[in-house]
Amino acid sequence: MKFYKDLEAERERIQSCIQKYGWTSDHNLDWFLDAVMSEEYKPVFVGFDDGSGLLTHKSNNEWRIWSDPLSQPSDAAQKIYEFCGEALKEVEKVWCDDVSEKIHPELKKKGDIKLNEIYYSLQWPVLNMAKYDPSLPGGHFKEMRNARNKFYRERDVQIINATDRDKNDLHKIVDSWTKEVIRRGRGDIYDLKYHKTIDNNFRGFSSARILIVDGKPVGINAGYEVINNKKRFAGVVGLHDYSIPDSGTILWLEDLEWVKSNGYKEFDMQGSEDEGLKFKLSFGASVERKTDTFSITKIA
Repeated sequence: MKFYKDLEAERERIQSCIQKYGWTSDHNLDWFLDAVMSEEYKPVFVGFDDGSGLLTHKSNNEWRIWSDPLSQPSDAAQKIYEFCGEALKEVEKVWCDDVSEKIHPELKKKGDIKLNEIYYSLQWPVLNMAKYDPSLPGGHFKEMRNARNKFYRERDVQIINATDRDKNDLHKIVDSWTKEVIRRGRGDIYDLKYHKTIDNNFRGFSSARILIVDGKPVGINAGYEVINNKKRFAGVVGLHDYSIPDSGTILWLEDLEWVKSNGYKEFDMQGSEDEGLKFKLSFGASVERKTDTFSITKIA
């Protein structure tokens, strides 16, 4: 295997691998480049002799594998195992971030590997857009419909392209979102990826939109078409600053309407758990897959 650190120089090579093997909504080169946990981590592409690969982030002490390996699904666990054999010679830990649930049990079969317990798991709902009616009919959507109607009746609401607004306004949305989710104690928060995405003008995204309420930018929706699945759109970024009641619901409804009006048949609503998952399923989405995040600390 080879380790490529100058990813811009290797963009064609990596994109070719993604085009051949990519399938999850995280198999997007530009989102991967921006989505580092901290400035300490640097993106590295790991290429195997058979043309498969791994998207990884490396720090001084650990590697993090970004989504499933770019390989045949049946080879995924083996690719991670082979990579760990090299990576753990120089670092203390390898993390597998949001990889398919079949991978951890497969790695557990290896007798010479120290595989730690699953840190967390996510469910990934996908909405069949034919089931979604933007008018929100019936009793099931009554409360949401009333909230939407009241919001638009009482406030001035605009949707504009994210690149039409000063970046500082967008960074402020992310900062306010980060501050509030930390206050609410929602676990690990990694906001650097959003700041980098803004700084890079949403490179790799096919749409990025800003929700403006009463003249103030309060929310961001951004996403792209899932690789090798032209009928599916992934809502990768969806966050708001919590300054206005119900703006989170309005942001969701805007995203759903945009996806439907642009002709996509499926909406990848991204990995969730608990209340977030419950909310997404309320629109009629079905869980398509489950992912796990866990670490590996030794191969004998």
